Amino acid sequence: MTDYPLISASLLGVARMTAMPTPPDPSLETIWNALAAMDPADGVLQALALTRALHRGGIKLQAAEESAPACIPESRELLSSGAVDSLMRLLKGEYSEILPEWLGLASSSGRVLPGRVLPEILTAATKDPKMRSIVRNLAGERGSWIARRHSKFSWLLEDVIVGDDLWYDGVSAERITRLRQTRASDPTRAMEAVASHWAGEDAPMREAILKVISENPLATDEAWLEQSALTDRRQEIRELAASCLTTLPDSTFRKRALDRVRSRVKIQRRLLKRVFVVEPPEKFDPSWTADGLKEKPPQGTGEKAWWLRQMIAMVALNEWPAILDCEHDDLFRFHADPDWRDPLVLGWIDAARRTPDRALPEQFVPFVAALDPWPAGASSKSSVISSILDALPATRRIGLLDDVVGKLPAPLAVELMVRCAATPEYGKGKHLLQIVDSTVTAIPAIITRAHARALALCIPQEGIQQRLETLAKLPELSPAAEEFATTLEFRRAMRNHFYQP
Repeated sequence: MTDYPLISASLLGVARMTAMPTPPDPSLETIWNALAAMDPADGVLQALALTRALHRGGIKLQAAEESAPACIPESRELLSSGAVDSLMRLLKGEYSEILPEWLGLASSSGRVLPGRVLPEILTAATKDPKMRSIVRNLAGERGSWIARRHSKFSWLLEDVIVGDDLWYDGVSAERITRLRQTRASDPTRAMEAVASHWAGEDAPMREAILKVISENPLATDEAWLEQSALTDRRQEIRELAASCLTTLPDSTFRKRALDRVRSRVKIQRRLLKRVFVVEPPEKFDPSWTADGLKEKPPQGTGEKAWWLRQMIAMVALNEWPAILDCEHDDLFRFHADPDWRDPLVLGWIDAARRTPDRALPEQFVPFVAALDPWPAGASSKSSVISSILDALPATRRIGLLDDVVGKLPAPLAVELMVRCAATPEYGKGKHLLQIVDSTVTAIPAIITRAHARALALCIPQEGIQQRLETLAKLPELSPAAEEFATTLEFRRAMRNHFYQP
């Protein structure tokens, strides 16, 4: 049932209404009886407000024969009202850059969210999958209850124990959870289930299945990956399949990719230095199409350069030292033929973005940072570096970022820090903090207010008070510096809602 009878009564008037419409859900019967005792006009308006709040909370009202069990009580304490109020401000766009820090603090607290904020946080996490693992923990029992009644939030049901029947009858999130569990206990059976349903899956589900498989590709997956996923009509799925196959040590796909590169790129000694010798293909082999290589180049790119770039992109960067018989630290120091330098570098960049967890970040990130001129056809330098850093654990990411930014032009360093906005441990991140301090206090301002908010995340909690005191002593503050200060003050106050100062 719906609340349409209520809308009709509110539009037509209640003069001829003899009784309140039937409650839209059996669980509302007690409240409905109380509303029926009120003045009819007030009762109808209160009922409309209630049903709207339930809809916003993700609760699907059901007729008696479809009634769902009540939500079980929360077993954990709720987050404080101050912490929740801070979250509401963040979700409304105020200091939104700080949301990841709030989620980290909330997760560490061991508490859960009260019902009043669940609609907003679940909607935000539905739009941003990176938030989901933490929000799933914070949503508690009420979040799971909502997810079972509202398909929009069904991702909350991932990673819970589900029955075998849900692979056939469950919503997408429950099916993916079942697949992940079956792969852990019986990978052959899991792949048989995938293969039997693959032709009937829609594109989002096929992509979700490939993402599960890409978490830990197995030798038993190879035949299906080659025959079905690698030939899928959707490019994103073909690329995921290729990434899976290159991860398998003994896959024929990986062997073909390595053989293509070995025949085209070598290191030779010329006079007193070692150089890359590149032999581009003379013509396109039609068999390459099955592995995802495209014959026709983008406008402005030569055919041979395009084929070479794709071949190189098929091989993860951590494979190259073995291919060329060199050390990791030497790989990106060799000279390259100027005619083929760009296809070589572009292929490496593509490979790093495809498999960032295998991109030799300690060697490749400094190489990219110092690369000049930047090759045409590549994404921006900051986006390439940040895509590699994002795949690293926080401590390693911050350490590598700190090593790199001091060697970059100030504008590029700031752009990279804004993209990666990360907080070093107290006493670390010397170069990061020096750049932040000099950038924020510059007169006139050289950054925007939005950049200032992002840079405020680079300051450890232990360093906030010192910087606020330093800023307070300056004779003049730019608008960006003022934004930086208010963001630091918000971070300090927000943390106090979780821990005693």
